[in-house]
Amino acid sequence: MPEAPPSVVASHRGALTASSPTPRTSPVWAGVDVGGRRKGFHVAVVDGRRLVAGPVRLTGPAAVVEWIGPWRPRVVGVDSPCSLAEEGKTMRDCERLFSPRTLCGIRPTPSASTLARQRRKRGAAATYYEWIEHGLELYAALREAKLTAIDVFPTASWTRWLGPRRGETRARWSSRALASRHLRGVPSHLGQDGRDAIGAALTACAYTNRRYEPFGEMVVPLADDRRGPARR
Repeated sequence: MPEAPPSVVASHRGALTASSPTPRTSPVWAGVDVGGRRKGFHVAVVDGRRLVAGPVRLTGPAAVVEWIGPWRPRVVGVDSPCSLAEEGKTMRDCERLFSPRTLCGIRPTPSASTLARQRRKRGAAATYYEWIEHGLELYAALREAKLTAIDVFPTASWTRWLGPRRGETRARWSSRALASRHLRGVPSHLGQDGRDAIGAALTACAYTNRRYEPFGEMVVPLADDRRGPARR
């Protein structure tokens, strides 16, 4: 997806200075929009009713873990495949469930051998799938930190919450979809990556509340999910 101006750019060393958590009793969820190594990650934290931190742009998996770890999110929604396609297949089985007729289109995830062949190409083509590799590194870092992560797709979330894009610009459509969540504290000017990070966090919240539909190993929220965090 196109790179948008980040709200905050943080290196690993200074990541926590941008937005450090204060003691909280209510649960929170994190969302991550994944880019290649140059673009990095955009990360946000929500409590189901308001944006409590971010979106912030971070440079690598370790920086993401360092930044979100102190928030102790219930679940982290990651906008990137959590696995590769099986050898001999052109996409993951879960991605075959997506189409404009069922929900929305989706870019196919390659197999390991396809990924390796792409990496051997010259120029920019060699990094075409770099964001997927970066995402897999993030999943590994989150597992190491004992943070629960799920595979989400904000475009599918926006479609569920608002309806198909139908020729509307992606920026306007996703802005309207985010506004439909009535989340407090959202900045008036956000890039697409920031919106998708928030959408990923809201999808993680829906997952905890059991207000979602599984598309294989991917999580898609239900259309009527407007509830805040589940009460204990």
